[in-house]
Amino acid sequence: MTKQNFTAWFLENGFIGVPKNLIAFMEPLGLNFDDLGKIIYLLYCGSNQVKKNDKYAQDAAKSLVKKGLISWYPDQEKVDFSPMFDIISQNMGVQPVQVETAATAEEIDYGQFIKGLEKKLGRFLSVKEKVELEKAGRRYNWSYELLYEIFVYYQSSFRRHYAFSFFTQMAFGAKVEDKESLTKFLDNLNYTVYKVVEIKKRLGHKSYPTEIEKECYQKWVNQWKFSHEMVFLAVEQTIHATDPSFSYVDKVLENWQQGDIKTPEALKVHLETRKNTKKTKTQTQGIEKNKRDLSYLVE
Repeated sequence: MTKQNFTAWFLENGFIGVPKNLIAFMEPLGLNFDDLGKIIYLLYCGSNQVKKNDKYAQDAAKSLVKKGLISWYPDQEKVDFSPMFDIISQNMGVQPVQVETAATAEEIDYGQFIKGLEKKLGRFLSVKEKVELEKAGRRYNWSYELLYEIFVYYQSSFRRHYAFSFFTQMAFGAKVEDKESLTKFLDNLNYTVYKVVEIKKRLGHKSYPTEIEKECYQKWVNQWKFSHEMVFLAVEQTIHATDPSFSYVDKVLENWQQGDIKTPEALKVHLETRKNTKKTKTQTQGIEKNKRDLSYLVE
C-alpha cells in the first residue's frame, strides 16, 4: 500500500474534533493528557454507545466519573458530560440568577438550549453557530424545542450539503412548525436527493446533486405537478441529446407543462401527433419539390 493510499484509508472514516476551549480548560478541569485521551475516546464511541464489552470505554468512564467530569449510566450504556460543562460554566463566571422578568427567563431558556445542544453533539458550539441559531429562532418564530431538533438533524445528515441558513429557509418554506411537519420535510428532502441521484445516474453524471438540481426537481414535482414517472420520461428524451443535462430535462418538462402533457398517455398522443405532423410536412415538401422539378415540362 502506497503512502498516499494508506493516508486515504487512515482518514476515510472521518475525524474526532477536540474543541480548543476544552484544551484551554484543562487546568480548571484538572485534566491531564491521559484524561483528554479518555474524553476523546468517549466522543468517538458516542455518548449513548458506551458498550459493556468495550474495556477502553468502561475504563475511561470509570476514571472520568471519579474526577467528577461525567455522569455514567452503565445499564443504559450512556454517559453525560453535564458535570464537565457545569465546571466550565462556573470557571467562565456564569452564576445562577433568579428569574425576575420575562426577558431574563428567555435568556435562561436560551442558555439551557445551547447547553443541551452542546451535550447532545459532544462539543462546544461556535460563535457563528450560536448567532445562526438565534437568527433562525427569531426569524421563523420557532420554539427552542423545535430548533433543537432541526439543528441536530442538520448536523447529523445535512451539514455537508447545505448552509444552515439555507436549510432553515427551506424548512420554513416547507411550513415546518412542529416535529410532525419537520419529519415530513426531512422525508421529502431525503426523497428528493434520492430521486435526483437516480436521474443524474441515467444522464451519466456521478456528482452529488447540487442545490439548483434539487430545487429544479422540487419545481417539477411540487409546482408543475409532474410525477416521477413523467420526469424520468423527460430524462429518456434527454439522453439522446448531444450533451444531456438537467437544464435540457427542465426545458423538455417546461414544454410539456405549457402543453398540459402530464401523463404517459398524453405524452404518447403528443409524440404520435408530432410524428404524423412531421411525416405530413415531409411528404408535402416532397410534392412541392417534384412540382418544381417537373415545371420545365409545362413550359
